[in-house]
Amino acid sequence: MGIDLSILKKRPKSQSNTLTLKPKTLEQTGLPARLLETLIIKHLSQVTDDDVVGLSKKLGLSGNIIEQILQKQKSEAYVEVRSDGRFSASIRYGLTNKGRNLAQHEIQRDGYLGPAPISLPHYKALVLSQTTKEELVTPDILCNGLNDLILPNDIIGTVGPALNSGRAIFIYGLPGTGKTYISRRLIRLFKSQVFVPYSICIGNQIIQLFDPIIHKPIQSQEESLLLDDGYDNRLVKCQRPEVVVGGELTADMLEVTVDPSHKINRAPLQMKANNGILLIDDLGRQKVSVDAILNRWIIPLEEKIDYLSLSSGDHFDIPFEQVLVFSSNIHPAKLADDAFLRRIGYKINFGPISADDYTTLWHNECDRHQLTTTADVLEYVFEQLHRPYAVPLLPCYPRDLVAMCSNQIQFYQHQPIITPELMQTVWDCYFVNDEQEVTSHE
Repeated sequence: MGIDLSILKKRPKSQSNTLTLKPKTLEQTGLPARLLETLIIKHLSQVTDDDVVGLSKKLGLSGNIIEQILQKQKSEAYVEVRSDGRFSASIRYGLTNKGRNLAQHEIQRDGYLGPAPISLPHYKALVLSQTTKEELVTPDILCNGLNDLILPNDIIGTVGPALNSGRAIFIYGLPGTGKTYISRRLIRLFKSQVFVPYSICIGNQIIQLFDPIIHKPIQSQEESLLLDDGYDNRLVKCQRPEVVVGGELTADMLEVTVDPSHKINRAPLQMKANNGILLIDDLGRQKVSVDAILNRWIIPLEEKIDYLSLSSGDHFDIPFEQVLVFSSNIHPAKLADDAFLRRIGYKINFGPISADDYTTLWHNECDRHQLTTTADVLEYVFEQLHRPYAVPLLPCYPRDLVAMCSNQIQFYQHQPIITPELMQTVWDCYFVNDEQEVTSHE
């Protein structure tokens, strides 16, 4: 039986809940019996003995499934009864010598020790049922979700539709325009929860998917594993994931990798980011070439499917259901050709902000640092500092300059007031210009 392959097709939301129900039988797990038998033996190898309840919690499966497997393993002399329940709360099982030998062999082959995986068809259907396309972003949602940011109207008018499109987004502009700052807050706009499996079964191998650094659980799973109600404990209810990678990105991070010390297959970044956002920051600063990074996404962007392989040579595909965001200080035309740029729906330029927005940010930062500003300070900043040096009005400057003013005031124990003289001192510390370089050489 297992998972019905017809659920891979687009279906109404009302049917998606069936993908998170607890399996009641071995067949409903969608997994080979041999894989579950091996996983139980590996868990038993880590303890002296255990009971059905303990193993149920470790594997995330109901007690009747665990009991059925244990009885089979007992008949094959892999496990034995250590306590029949007369002197303890429940029957406890331990490995025989034959079972310990098998456990040692299997751990050397595959070191995964965790909850039971879900099948690949189950995972595909689950991801498709939780797509971000089902959750529309509106101007109100965008402004409320990013209410701590100052967003120009042209940015609001492009970021919102870009998120709703489900297509990749290329954000570019000068350093300090808030590209990364805003990109890392886009996940706030999606309020729905998603289910993330601990692991996935590919043939007779297991890929560990759940990553506690990336996946943020909504609440602990405290439901009884012996009951039929509640959701599948092989899944974790999480916030939509956000994966951010910058200059440290390598080609290996985008493929299934094997942890050599633990013998565990680990999912690539884009697999962990499914149903959420994958942000590739500072594009152009990676050790791997930009062409190699961009070419990796041509098929996923075109077909919404990603093709992966295991070290064994087995190939498989998964849905590519995430918002892929590129962020760079370099113009996209200098990084990618027209063929690739056509696959990216939205190219959004983050530029300087208006004087009004700059002023608002300035006062917000002053409030945060509990500082006041004399009436002539901002005029001095605009007319005597930004304009003569042709420094654009970037949103990072109010934050950095006010913070440095606060540092100066705290050090000298001055009144918490920003003056033009203080601003000139801070400005000279913050910026390095050619005149300073010439003076230093003289």
